[in-house]
Amino acid sequence: MQFEYYSILSVSREANSDEIKKAYRKKAMEVHPDRHGGDKTKEAEFKKLNEAYSVLSDEAKKAHYDRHGTMDNHGQWGWFGGFSQWFDAGDLGDIFSSFFGGGFGNGGRTQKRADTWEDIEIRLRISLEDAIRGTSRKIEFDRSATCHHCSGKWGKTEKCQTCQGQGQVRERIQTVFGVMEQARECGVCHGKWERIIEKCEYCNGKGKIKEKIEKTIDIPKGIENGMTIKLRGEGNRWNDGNGDLYITFTVPSSEGGLSRDGADLHYVVLISPAEAVLGVKQTLDLPILGKKEIEINAGTQHGTMITFRNEGMQRLDRKWGAGNLVIHIEIDIPTKTSGDQKKLYEAILQSEWGKMKKWWMEEFFGW
Repeated sequence: MQFEYYSILSVSREANSDEIKKAYRKKAMEVHPDRHGGDKTKEAEFKKLNEAYSVLSDEAKKAHYDRHGTMDNHGQWGWFGGFSQWFDAGDLGDIFSSFFGGGFGNGGRTQKRADTWEDIEIRLRISLEDAIRGTSRKIEFDRSATCHHCSGKWGKTEKCQTCQGQGQVRERIQTVFGVMEQARECGVCHGKWERIIEKCEYCNGKGKIKEKIEKTIDIPKGIENGMTIKLRGEGNRWNDGNGDLYITFTVPSSEGGLSRDGADLHYVVLISPAEAVLGVKQTLDLPILGKKEIEINAGTQHGTMITFRNEGMQRLDRKWGAGNLVIHIEIDIPTKTSGDQKKLYEAILQSEWGKMKKWWMEEFFGW
């Protein structure tokens, strides 16, 4: 399929190198086989993803690909074929490493250890008040770390005699193109190049252990629902590097009648018809924000807004400044009235009819 590499990375043909790199990183995190228990489908997706990135991240290869829409006419026989004149299949396994400190398989070249690190993603629910004021929060999470008893080597080991410490064995197969040689993972050591003689009792031969971590983090003012912050080096920890911890926040859009729209805060105040006609000063007890003085002018209409600038949420995209606090005035029409209230409203109505009648007489009859 022509130009399928752009589809694999979900980027346009006009995407720059930073956009391509960002797209690769996101998708690699999603489909990496280690995250899916060695799922073969995800493994195939990951290989194809690496293949796409290896081309689009290289200026010369990308130029060729943009001209022809394919790499076939440059001798590409597949990811592990070993016949490529355009890019080395062994380079593909290093792509993930360049982003995440480790990698999947690396095709033609032997990699004696496959120690990798991974990022950790957790979600944290906070209140709207926490988002407005900013706060600190203790979090707990589990992470993997290299076993300090066996240093990640699973226990007592020896070189695999089947693959001679290569992690791969080569076999010759008959194809329509003749006899071809290909490498496959060693079935004895499963690509680990060495065989466990005696498992580490502490990690049961896994080479890694689980750690329960408690950490206090600072949550900045203005954090929004769905935002993510990164704590570098707080993810899973391996011999060859540490992953990062990504914390994604869940923040409600309203609390106690106070609602949020971006950096602006909104609050609805109900007033009576008499207050709307005559005007009034009020002291509001706003949720989270506390007391606020407002002045409602005589003749205020339903839906009037009173805006207090820079008294909303802190803007995270700026070093200074905040959104606005907007008070919405709504006139509360009573559904039930007392006898005295009814008489007052009737008197007002009679007065309004009297004024209307007088206007008609003067306008049409000149009386």
